Amino acid sequence: MRSFHSHFLSGFAATLIAFLIPGASRAAEPLLGVYGENSMERVLAFEEWLGRPVDVILCTVDFQKWENYRYADWLSQTVYGQRGDRRLVYDVPIIIQGATYPEAKTGAYDEHWRCLAESILTNNPGEDEIVIRPSHEMNGEWFVWGVGGSREALIPDFIASWRRFHGVFRGVPGGERFRFSFSASEGASDPRPMWPGDEFVDLIGYDVYWKPKAMGGEGWETNDPVEAWAKRTTDPYNGWALAGMLEFARAKGKPFQIDEWGVWGPDAAPFVEAMAAFIQTHGLRSHTYWNSDAAYPGELSGRDESWSKTAAAFRAAFGDRAKR
Repeated sequence: MRSFHSHFLSGFAATLIAFLIPGASRAAEPLLGVYGENSMERVLAFEEWLGRPVDVILCTVDFQKWENYRYADWLSQTVYGQRGDRRLVYDVPIIIQGATYPEAKTGAYDEHWRCLAESILTNNPGEDEIVIRPSHEMNGEWFVWGVGGSREALIPDFIASWRRFHGVFRGVPGGERFRFSFSASEGASDPRPMWPGDEFVDLIGYDVYWKPKAMGGEGWETNDPVEAWAKRTTDPYNGWALAGMLEFARAKGKPFQIDEWGVWGPDAAPFVEAMAAFIQTHGLRSHTYWNSDAAYPGELSGRDESWSKTAAAFRAAFGDRAKR
């Protein structure tokens, strides 16, 4: 394990060491998920690399056309028909390209939502809960459904639309199985004013991506992974950084999870180790790794040589349980 800089929190480092040493006292294992670009082949490749199966597969619903949005068959059967016991988590935009929240709150899209809800249930037989992420990363403005930044005036319409969407999904036969994750992102507006109400949310999720300047493109933050982690978890931090959202979830009495996370580069091992300790220490429900270079270049399964320390840290923390 790569040691932390001496200025990092000593108590946190001790927790981290206890977590990574085989045989140390540990809480219940959180669910492990992966995003693999809506490809079962990529999920299986990730599992082979990691040395264990995942519990959860994150998949995305089309947001270009309602006719594609309405049915989950292609995801649940064609793409993930051989998923076995792995559960699907669905990114479901409340609105798609060309739609609006002012229209959504009036019921203009109820039938589209209802059709999708029924399709998801049909393709997920049984009694297990089904996690939905309505309009994930809503606190940004990079997706058509976002209400952050310059779109904050739409927050009341977003809240009303979420509540209606929730009612439609819960209202179909079997709809009590749906669990709704309020899934915000770092690097965007404060999501807390977007909260739709305690009775309309089951889980609180957060998306975390280390974007060092060295990665180029969208990279903007420090190249030091220890410093990057400390800014998310050590006072002072803004109220909707990682530690702030954990506090928010606790105040709401909701389970907290990392709905997406990713790291970049050969020097990210300390960030991976810190995330592993955070997940275990705080008893998070689940975490899902972005094993893809689409939108964010975080794929680990093909970088054993170029990112050797980062890949090794991830496998040590989350890989084959028998080897930990």
